[in-house]
Amino acid sequence: MDCPCGFKMNLININKNKYFYCNNCGYLKKEVVLSSEKQKERYDYHVCDDKYLAYMNDVFNQIKEFIIGNKVLDFGCGKIHALSDIMNNNGFDSYFYDLFYYPSFPSDLYDSIVMIEVFEHLDNPLDELLKLKHFLAKGGRFIIQTKMYPKKLDNWWYLRDTTHVSFVNEATIDEWAKKLNMKLISLNGDIFVLERID
Repeated sequence: MDCPCGFKMNLININKNKYFYCNNCGYLKKEVVLSSEKQKERYDYHVCDDKYLAYMNDVFNQIKEFIIGNKVLDFGCGKIHALSDIMNNNGFDSYFYDLFYYPSFPSDLYDSIVMIEVFEHLDNPLDELLKLKHFLAKGGRFIIQTKMYPKKLDNWWYLRDTTHVSFVNEATIDEWAKKLNMKLISLNGDIFVLERID
């Protein structure tokens, strides 16, 4: 299997499960991916309660300094578009999209596209970003939250979620930023920000 960065990926074993791994950029991908139907079943169990809303408020407080411009897309918002509502309540012109719950893509140009806990669910995240870049205004930003994988993967809980298929580290993000012709302007904890330069 070829990595999105163009290099050949090797098949490796982690806890008796198989993953494709790229020696060039470090991209890690599960060999077996759930069907769309099985993914949707899993997402339907997500609880959207006060705790979830508080979490989304916390996420907004972490990313708001990176949001550029006014028009924002919450890509992969889930069952309820809580983050988009929060952004609208804080003066942004926010829209939302989700493959399973709000599949009509609001195609337009956006100053910022936010992806919170979406990246790890994508079968080919780089390909998705290349497509989304067409909807990102010049100088616009991708603001992405996902876990960077640690050196020791044997007990990493992030791998246990059956809907998580794609995993990255700092080297992956650096390499993919070049492929996207975008500038990595921040990588802090679980959040990284890419800015369009062309």
